[in-house]
Amino acid sequence: MRPIFALAALLATLSSFAAQVRAGDLSDESGTGWQLERDVDSPTYAFIEPTYTDLAIDVLVLSCEQVGQKVGLQLRLFPLEPGPQRTAHGQHVELSSAAEFDIDGRRLKVSLLFADASAVVADATDGPVPLLSASLIAALQTGRQLTMKLQPVESSTPAQSGPGLEIVANLQAGLGGSAVGMLRGCGVRNDVVAAR
Repeated sequence: MRPIFALAALLATLSSFAAQVRAGDLSDESGTGWQLERDVDSPTYAFIEPTYTDLAIDVLVLSCEQVGQKVGLQLRLFPLEPGPQRTAHGQHVELSSAAEFDIDGRRLKVSLLFADASAVVADATDGPVPLLSASLIAALQTGRQLTMKLQPVESSTPAQSGPGLEIVANLQAGLGGSAVGMLRGCGVRNDVVAAR
């Protein structure tokens, strides 16, 4: 796996970016699309802000992750604040691990795996490591709109009813598919990845 300092650097960068956005120091508006890791020759991650979300999500991060001798791509959801997942209205919510991507009408089943500071979204694995499949990466690169559909665990939100929760992102705004394309090389040799 990648060294811990690399994850710490990523978190520091995202925290700084979020603080700048809240302070109005960046010209980018919320939901303007993919942005690449800054001030490096070979970016190892890209991030995108939702254009709409029912959850207190700051950014979605697509990152290169070391898997043994290979590298693959993971997608992570970072909350606005550390701690339990919350709705956009501040209500604590426990989410089911089963989720779905809708990219331009194409539905793709994904799993949501929870970590300390983020949640990992995956539809494939390499051994025990959750990753994105080549087909999902291609959809993120060429698609126009992503809608991630999540379901709360029923007992966790008695007041929550209806079709569930959503995160929406404009995949072709900002750097668009070219940002995803720059990172796709991470997983070129991951032909052994087994889609679930």
